[in-house]
Amino acid sequence: MNSTATRIIELLDDPQGLEALYRDDPDAFRAALYEACIAVPGSATLGIWRARLEFRGPARQADWRGRLPRAIVIAAILGALIRIPALRLDPEWYYTRFAPSLALLALAVYFWIGRRERWSLVVGTILALGAAAYVSLLPGLSDSVVMALIHLPVVFWAFLGLVFMGGSWREADSRVRFVRYNGELLVLGSLVALGGIVFSGLTVAMFELISEKSGQWYIDNLAVFGAAAVPVAATFLYDTVFNRRTGIAAVLARIFSPLFLLMAAVYLIAAFAGGKNPFIDRSFLIMCNGLMLVVLGISVFSIVERDEAPGMQIMDNINLALVVVTILIDVIALSAILFRIASFGITPNRVAVLGANLVIIVHLGMICGAYVAFLRRRTGFAVMRQAVGSYLPVYAAWAAAVAFLLPVIFRFV
Repeated sequence: MNSTATRIIELLDDPQGLEALYRDDPDAFRAALYEACIAVPGSATLGIWRARLEFRGPARQADWRGRLPRAIVIAAILGALIRIPALRLDPEWYYTRFAPSLALLALAVYFWIGRRERWSLVVGTILALGAAAYVSLLPGLSDSVVMALIHLPVVFWAFLGLVFMGGSWREADSRVRFVRYNGELLVLGSLVALGGIVFSGLTVAMFELISEKSGQWYIDNLAVFGAAAVPVAATFLYDTVFNRRTGIAAVLARIFSPLFLLMAAVYLIAAFAGGKNPFIDRSFLIMCNGLMLVVLGISVFSIVERDEAPGMQIMDNINLALVVVTILIDVIALSAILFRIASFGITPNRVAVLGANLVIIVHLGMICGAYVAFLRRRTGFAVMRQAVGSYLPVYAAWAAAVAFLLPVIFRFV
């Protein structure tokens, strides 16, 4: 009997020790488990481990095969809805108005097929038809129209969340699961897109040897279908292949949180030391808002991906610092926007950005307060997830207001 099998038998009454032994060398553990089962044939613990490691999941394989055609059909229909109308309409006009919302609606359809709830079908149909008619009537690309088109996908994102969560949409934990899905979708979508880019590059390079026009034809037509398939393929991987939990987003959150904290702090110091002023420099103000959104996303993903281990971890201090830095960036941007409104008047862009900054800073304040209470051991970490999840409808409400009311208020200018 090898040493690993002997060690497994010694740790039969120590679940944590067995788990640690497995994680130290999973391959050696698997190889020694069979030998340990022969030595101790009646052990319930070894039986459980063997079932865990040798489980092939026939039900999941059948589920995988059943959902793959669904994903392929949805991706094909989405690609057709994005590309075919653009053959007759102005592509720039059509893509900016319809493509992002159609992609989110396709993901909602993917999850809806698994639930088939009537209320979500009714809401989705009304939203899709109403939004299609609305954006078709929006004139030109004025400031208010551009803001509306930027915020409209957030409304469809909120609908995707409702379909994803189903009847539990009122629960903060369910909303946190939706946020996790967004993180996993970003990671898996990036991997799928990278593979698609490599495949497309090789395909274009080969066919351009035959015809110089083939590359442009591929980009104009097939590449659109490929881009449309990326979020659907990533969702299929998340939902079926990885069983809604890859763990990749959690690892990346731990890696990038300190990096983004350092980058944001150094950037602000360097920018102000170099004479940048968001009160008069519009480009720097835009950069501050963009940085704020990125750091906000990293902060939220870091929080929702934190494990349930009790007590304070070093990542908690990093996450809290990241939240504080994001609040600082938001305060700078908010002050600059208020200054520009007082100096130059109200415009659709300033109203939209001002509202977004106010919505974000309130959320950040809630998260920061909950984190401070947690670090002082006054509350459990569940309060942090409550602070993240309970506020998501506010983002959806503000996005809907900008998308549907802002152009009307400013008379589409």
